[in-house]
Amino acid sequence: MKYQTCLLLRRFLSKSFEVPVLCNPIVIQNRHPKISPVCSIFARNYSVSSNDLPKSATLLQQDQDTTVVLLGTVHFSKQSVEDVSQIVKVLQPNAILVELCRQRVSLLELDDKKFLEDAKKFDAKKLKDAVKGQNFVSGMLHAMLLKTYADIAKELGVAPGGEFRRAYHEMKKIPGCKLFLGDRPIQITIARAFQSLSVYELGQVLYHLTSTNPKPLNKEQLEKYKDRDFVQAQFEEITKDVPAFKKIFHVFVDERDKCLAYSLQECVRSVQTPRVLAVVGMGHVDGIVKYYGKMKQEDIVPLLLIPPKPLHRTILKKGLKLTFYFLIFSFFYRLLFGR
Repeated sequence: MKYQTCLLLRRFLSKSFEVPVLCNPIVIQNRHPKISPVCSIFARNYSVSSNDLPKSATLLQQDQDTTVVLLGTVHFSKQSVEDVSQIVKVLQPNAILVELCRQRVSLLELDDKKFLEDAKKFDAKKLKDAVKGQNFVSGMLHAMLLKTYADIAKELGVAPGGEFRRAYHEMKKIPGCKLFLGDRPIQITIARAFQSLSVYELGQVLYHLTSTNPKPLNKEQLEKYKDRDFVQAQFEEITKDVPAFKKIFHVFVDERDKCLAYSLQECVRSVQTPRVLAVVGMGHVDGIVKYYGKMKQEDIVPLLLIPPKPLHRTILKKGLKLTFYFLIFSFFYRLLFGR
């Protein structure tokens, strides 16, 4: 169950934060000096059939001027990587949106071979270096996710995010194509998730993540996560065991569905005669289908802000700090006066 929980958190998971990050999605463009007018004419009459797409893909929009294909993936699946190439061949997109934020863009340049070698040698020192500078809760979550990545990579021989790297490399082959980073900054997602929990609920979540034994996995089990009903069943099982996960999944899933849908809208709006491929985790597909075309900027801005810390946490933090000062004062008082 810990593997399932970490994998779900990783899939639906997103330094300093700025509101314009999502309102104007980051774009990486494959610049080309000239695009043939013939290609432009061809694009206006271009159409895609659902029969030409893999089963995990959804034809989200197709009209006279716009085609949008949404691909649901499993982040460690080799088949998901090949699905990206299949759709690119059929669609010939002029824009590709991926479920990444600016803090995770380095994933696009990840050396798969080096990552797999490092995963085999993953130890406590590498774990400590990776989470250095983070607070206790974020560091613990990050450490567990990194350990999960390493375990899955060793088991399956696949580095994470292969579908995003394939999308990036396919984009570079298409003149004038743009790559959009459409996700909310990951540190905002983590902060909003944990601030939504009470102290008791936070304890429940951390205890579950650190105490439950992970189930063995194989490639066949991993491919099950392409089934939306299976993913939903995993949600229900986890939230039944630990109800606090409902709040976490609301932040990691539903809020990010809205952000991704809005980013996709902006992507389509900013590209002339758009033929857009969106590559996201399978768990986001239903939400994006639900919210696409309905999101406004005023709906998104509140989701990009970190709410103030709850009063009980502020009191607890100050109480611990005062207790610490009192213990230091008592120590020196006894040292000086012998009492």
